[in-house]
Amino acid sequence: MAGGRSLLLAGVVVALAATAGAAWLHEIRPGSQPALQTNTARTEKTALPALTADEERFATTLWTVHREATRSAVALSFAGISYQTEDRDPRAFARKIEPLAKFFHDAGMQVRAMSAPASLSSAQSQYVEAMALYAGAAAEMLKFTENGDAQRLQAAHELDLKASEYVLRVGEVLWPGQYKPH
Repeated sequence: MAGGRSLLLAGVVVALAATAGAAWLHEIRPGSQPALQTNTARTEKTALPALTADEERFATTLWTVHREATRSAVALSFAGISYQTEDRDPRAFARKIEPLAKFFHDAGMQVRAMSAPASLSSAQSQYVEAMALYAGAAAEMLKFTENGDAQRLQAAHELDLKASEYVLRVGEVLWPGQYKPH
């Protein structure tokens, strides 16, 4: 059990260090470049074709799920961190995870039922898979509350990371430049 807690804590520390490092590098970037040159470089890097009307409708519809999925993903991560660092009550932990598990299951079904244009079918599939991975992470956490096997928390962490990657990839297609909390 101590090993699982150490792994989770180490993972959180690495994620926070990476985020802090990226923010630091962003802040110390030289400001001496002309604004026009900086804007041109950004435009060349992020120039994606505009979404069609059908793609925009799908992106807008998915956004309603995505907004809550992002919040729920953060809540899932923080529930695990809170359990490991503060509240060691498995029942309280399970009460936090159960509604999140249901949300991710339902969100996956909701996204699967959406009508996506052919050009975004892979993005839709990837988002459905992300919701399944988040649901799987929640299920692993709930199994941990039943049997105390710390490997369940490690498995949940790995599923959570993979789900986050999938959501970020879809977000880069549908909502480029969106703030990424993970």
